[in-house]
Amino acid sequence: MTASLPANVLSALDILILERVDEHSLTIVGTAPSWFTQLYPQVQLTVDMAWIEKTLPFLANFLVDAVEFWHDNQPGQYKSGMWCETDRQDQEIHLEAAALNLGSQKILLVKAAEGEYIELLSFIQKARESTLDFIEERKQTSESILKTTFYDALTGLPNQTYFLIQLAHAFERSKRKKSYHFALLIVNIDRFQSINDSFGRLAGDQLLISIAWRLKNCLGEFDVFARLSGDEFIILLDEIDATSTAILAANQISAEFQTPFRLSGQELFITASVGIALTLMEYDRAEDLLRDANTAVSSAKGLGRANYVVFDPTMHARAVRLLQLENDLKRALREQELNLFFQPIVCLADQRIIGFEALVRWMHPKMGMVPPLEFIPIAEETGLIFEIDQWMLKEACFRIQQWRRFTEEPLSISVNFSAKQFDQPDLASQVRQVLLETRISPQQLMIEITESVLFSRDQAAIDTLHQLKNMGVSLCIDDFGTGYASLQYLQRLPVDTLKIDRSFIKRMDVDNLDLVRSIIELAHDLGLSVTAEGVETPVQRRFLLDMGCQEAQGHLFSKPVDGQVAVELLQEKMTNGLKDW
Repeated sequence: MTASLPANVLSALDILILERVDEHSLTIVGTAPSWFTQLYPQVQLTVDMAWIEKTLPFLANFLVDAVEFWHDNQPGQYKSGMWCETDRQDQEIHLEAAALNLGSQKILLVKAAEGEYIELLSFIQKARESTLDFIEERKQTSESILKTTFYDALTGLPNQTYFLIQLAHAFERSKRKKSYHFALLIVNIDRFQSINDSFGRLAGDQLLISIAWRLKNCLGEFDVFARLSGDEFIILLDEIDATSTAILAANQISAEFQTPFRLSGQELFITASVGIALTLMEYDRAEDLLRDANTAVSSAKGLGRANYVVFDPTMHARAVRLLQLENDLKRALREQELNLFFQPIVCLADQRIIGFEALVRWMHPKMGMVPPLEFIPIAEETGLIFEIDQWMLKEACFRIQQWRRFTEEPLSISVNFSAKQFDQPDLASQVRQVLLETRISPQQLMIEITESVLFSRDQAAIDTLHQLKNMGVSLCIDDFGTGYASLQYLQRLPVDTLKIDRSFIKRMDVDNLDLVRSIIELAHDLGLSVTAEGVETPVQRRFLLDMGCQEAQGHLFSKPVDGQVAVELLQEKMTNGLKDW
């Protein structure tokens, strides 16, 4: 996906774009960059040549060459010059100019040089009066600099910088002429990283070149086609009158992928996701249109391969909410808004509470309770999951240590670990440190991992599981039956417990008993214990007990409760003894 753009496309580029109106004046296209408004705050939309000669003499001198270049009418060639201005704080601003001939458009670009160019431009400024030959040499060299600035080195297509200039111009045209509309189509290659991983980066680059030129050949003469970055391309579809036109283009793009590509002597079928945003929705800013195309392609990726999505306002509302949740989640960690709830795990044979599962809850000060399914994926994407999981582990172990006085036997505590945790090579060491700090034995801790996570990790993750097992920590496959488990793979893993997913228990009736019984028998054959999730009725409890299931949790016994209520449950068991839930 593309990186988020600053508030204003043109000022983000730091480029002043002037279009020649006639021999006496130029007009500013889009928004003038900050360095220009800082130098000349009173400047108007139309810049008079007399003003340039008086205020920017070096640029006026360069315009003489630019006019000759424009008269030659040779598109795709550039001339440039460089000089230095001083702002009102006596700070030097180093500038470079370029003339572009884009068909009927005569464009003058002025860019503030950054970073690596400053020292060089300072030298040019000092040498300008004494060596005209050196300036001429730099003007010729700038042609190659501008090619690098505006074209992608790999595919030869226009790059993001060039595209954004064209986007700004098209957007200004749409503002002046209400009947003119265009669309943006962002094309993202599906699962491109797996191609790099399988064939290597050089082969991946060759594939990108093939994709670029195949797509270029299916576009219209006046459409702008550019490579944004990585495996992402963007199209400015010119002169459209309906959404169906953009959808037709998306289908044409998909059709281009029906023919396989050849890569390293092999035929390779690939697909692409397309996000579409159109000016038919009426935008105030070009960057908002680009933002919405990005949102649409993200939505298309979420649907799976080879999909297109046309942006609608509900997508933006959802994206804003997710961003707000991300910012609020960072604050929640800082302000300690996250809490642990605990659901008892019960021995089915005698009704004892033998442990608890720790579950994270977020009480948002304005939104109320935010479901884990909504904020955990955000935490995983942003890396906040490491901090959350570490806090959960430490807090859960500390609580179970405090509660030992309410029971005659050690309680276990089950903590869910996300897939991201297993990307950490020192995970076992982190767990050992928490056990030492909270002073509970490793046998009291059970780490729960979904089977889909387990069977998608590499050998390093399996090694981490063995380290945890050797430490004495118990391991549980959560939501068993919903992922990708195989008997052969189960035998390789140091797992102690299978948790039957609540969806199987909920549907447990006469027709479903055999499936649940098979899971329990499989676990016992492998020497594993079984915990049933989502037990809600005495009938379900009796079925499970008869089939040999040892442990269960669910609303029949208790819903997830806060720490205080969990203590009250333990105290009630000590006072009143065991009873039938």
